[in-house]
Amino acid sequence: MRSAALALLAGAALGTFDRHADAAPRTSSLAWVRMPGAEACVDARTLALAVERRLGRVAFVPPTLAEVAIEGRIERSQEASVWRATIRVFGASGAAIGSRELEADQVDCRAIDEQLELVIALLIDPDASLVPPGGPAASAGGGAPGAGAPVRLVQLPPRVTGAPALAVCPPAPAASSAPWRVGGAVAAVGGLGLVPGPASVGLGVRVHVAPPRGPGFALGGALWASPVVSEVPGSPAFSLAHGTLSVCPLETARGGTALSGCIGAMLGSLRVEGPALPSRFRHERLVVDLNLDTRVRQRFVGPLFGAVGLGIAVPTVRDVYFYTDAAGARHNVFQASPVAAILDLGLGLELP
Repeated sequence: MRSAALALLAGAALGTFDRHADAAPRTSSLAWVRMPGAEACVDARTLALAVERRLGRVAFVPPTLAEVAIEGRIERSQEASVWRATIRVFGASGAAIGSRELEADQVDCRAIDEQLELVIALLIDPDASLVPPGGPAASAGGGAPGAGAPVRLVQLPPRVTGAPALAVCPPAPAASSAPWRVGGAVAAVGGLGLVPGPASVGLGVRVHVAPPRGPGFALGGALWASPVVSEVPGSPAFSLAHGTLSVCPLETARGGTALSGCIGAMLGSLRVEGPALPSRFRHERLVVDLNLDTRVRQRFVGPLFGAVGLGIAVPTVRDVYFYTDAAGARHNVFQASPVAAILDLGLGLELP
């Protein structure tokens, strides 16, 4: 009697589903959600297989191929012993066709399984057999789940146009929701070919900005030590101060490790000083270099990170610094290398 009543109500409420007997079977999709607290209830795959066994055929296809979309959920109502299953039906156009609600006054939510199978099967095919998969004996002998469970079939109003439909799973977060990363570091820098000597050292700072999408940016600067060229009369000293602006088309991060690749320009001043140096050597020169570098940042604790960078600088102007001895012979003191190498080791903070 209970199955017959469910069939009568489901078939009457969805009269628009009726087809001629010789019509092709209707294709349907099923989305089933177990709300919090209902994790022990029937899952989507088990429910779909049970409905297909009842219909005796494959009934469910992907949503993009379905003529009818069936969306449902099961949850515990405010009354602790009442389980409520809500089923909504939509046509191919997305318009709501009908809604159903089943309630079972049982402690075990699996008591409602048989009724769910029957109602969904009838929504797909009103002419489906009312005999459960186990045969007449199963429904009469009380062996099927929910054999004695009181079930109420409740008519719900059609879904309001524009109301959100049930989703099988929450959508993945958009890539744009990733945070911007902003950090700054102080570094010890070393170079070869920027000022006289086999190697030079200095102190640098660097600020980087890494957006969630697209290239990053870096702004920095360095002040290089002033090595003294002792073999030159007057012992001239060279010093270099510059700032760097770079764009970083390569900017990736995984876990606490980030890798960047940047290209930019260095703008600075090269100064030569010496009390006994001829006047033509005592001057300050504007320098512009093209810069290319790659850098690895590693988070340690919280926002604290360490960084290692390796880069090259290509000067646009390569002046020759020289002096003339008493005999009139010219001696070259320094000329910037065609390609200079730069290494830095830094420590800084990055947010978030």
